[in-house]
Amino acid sequence: MQNQATTPTFAQTRRNLLAAASIVVAALWPRGAYAHGYDGHSHRDGSGGGAPGSSGGGAHCFLRGTLIRTPTGERDISTLAIGDLVLTYFGQEKPIKWIGRRSLRRQVGKPWSADVAPIKVVRSAFANDVPHRDLYLSPRHAVYLDGLLVTVGSLVNGSTVLRCDDGLHSLDYFHLELMQRDLVFAEGAPSETFSSSSNFGLFDNWSERLELDAPAVAHRFVPATDITGGRRQLRSRLRSALAPLVDRRTDFDKLRDRIEDRAERMKPAA
Repeated sequence: MQNQATTPTFAQTRRNLLAAASIVVAALWPRGAYAHGYDGHSHRDGSGGGAPGSSGGGAHCFLRGTLIRTPTGERDISTLAIGDLVLTYFGQEKPIKWIGRRSLRRQVGKPWSADVAPIKVVRSAFANDVPHRDLYLSPRHAVYLDGLLVTVGSLVNGSTVLRCDDGLHSLDYFHLELMQRDLVFAEGAPSETFSSSSNFGLFDNWSERLELDAPAVAHRFVPATDITGGRRQLRSRLRSALAPLVDRRTDFDKLRDRIEDRAERMKPAA
């Protein structure tokens, strides 16, 4: 997807200043009852597991029902198996090496952890028909846009990219590993595959992964940009807010501004 840098506008300034103010308020707001809520890192039985390599931070996943592009058409990720072929962003057909699975349940009355609550990307949020259906990813799953690999949680705007709870009491997440890190099409949007250096211990079937003995292959991509921390979000928003005067935006800032400009244009048609 080609880089489509946006020209700074004062409408962007207003939007980013409001977002910056929201970040500050959220940081100051007492967390109270949520401080000891469900941590989202438990496995099916809610025990938190002791899988080798498991630690803090959510796994990067596709929600059940996500359509993945294959040589024979799109298929629900939950129907794929090891050895099945998928089409990559670079036009190659590659076999699936491993499929990570993770089922989560939350306690009644408790919110999902921010690490696991799905992010909904509405149809055409990134470009015309990209994605071509609503796409649901875990917050730290990366998508490839304007030449950048960016975690979807970094792009939340509350309109076309938004946190999605919708009363869900269970989540079934899946991730695909190829022989080397790559990009596949999920609902038509280029999305990362599992990296052999990632935390497979967070998946319920981590023991299967231990049995794979193929040597690791050097990564093709740089680490994904992740602007989900409050301070990083605040600095990013302020750079965009000041851009009409002094444009010091990063490539990520420009990408987010472009997606949010697109979200504004999509509102009347919603």
